[in-house]
Amino acid sequence: MKYYTFRRESNNFSDILKDSNIKKHICVKILWLEHLFIGIDDSDERILSYLELKYGDYIKQKDYKDRTPIPHKDYIPKKDIKN
Repeated sequence: MKYYTFRRESNNFSDILKDSNIKKHICVKILWLEHLFIGIDDSDERILSYLELKYGDYIKQKDYKDRTPIPHKDYIPKKDIKN
């Protein structure tokens, strides 16, 4: 199961909760001031992609690791290479 936290100042999440594609996959739903927390059944990867593409601007916390390359660990910057 993947968990997503959405944030909006309007506190109106009806478009996400009433979306027929997402609605049938929601297992956990918690609403509080300006936030929505949902748990999505991740048996179908397409629904996770759909959710991130359509509502990604409102996602506050994503459930995946940052895979940004780290200098001097994953690569050597050009200015440090001696010729």
